[in-house]
Amino acid sequence: MNGFKHILLAFDGSKHSVRALDRAEQISEISGARLTVVYVDEPSLDTTVTPGVTGDRDVKMYQAHIGALPTPNERTPNQTEMLHAQENTAEKILSNAKVRLTNVANVSYEILSGKPAEKINDYAEKEDVDLIVLGNRGISGLKKLVMGSVSKKVLDESNRSVLVVK
Repeated sequence: MNGFKHILLAFDGSKHSVRALDRAEQISEISGARLTVVYVDEPSLDTTVTPGVTGDRDVKMYQAHIGALPTPNERTPNQTEMLHAQENTAEKILSNAKVRLTNVANVSYEILSGKPAEKINDYAEKEDVDLIVLGNRGISGLKKLVMGSVSKKVLDESNRSVLVVK
């Protein structure tokens, strides 16, 4: 396993990514490679359109609301609060990885934001990663046909070596 200097592990806390973490740890131990664990936070695209009120009865105005609609008398979370919640979740997931990684001397952790496959590949290029390791979530059927999988997109679009762990 000589030759690897920098390994990128995509980790989301799922059982598949835990398997990938174990494999990345083994490869890093054997090769002496630096390991970077990334969590990619994909912002929610949940959008709700509700009718608004105008003074002109012939004109209808619509307002777009990003995220879940608040219940009456509930305060709407502002962007700072939403960002803090996302960062807190990402930090908890990466904390899970830190607890599990016990045998790697040179490891770092990164939180990325955006489309997972795109961000993983961009980071791998930018940081000159030798190997990308990620879990195969195993989605199937219509969901896979419509969405595709992150591992498939990384495999198809990456210029780097990719190990998908099942």
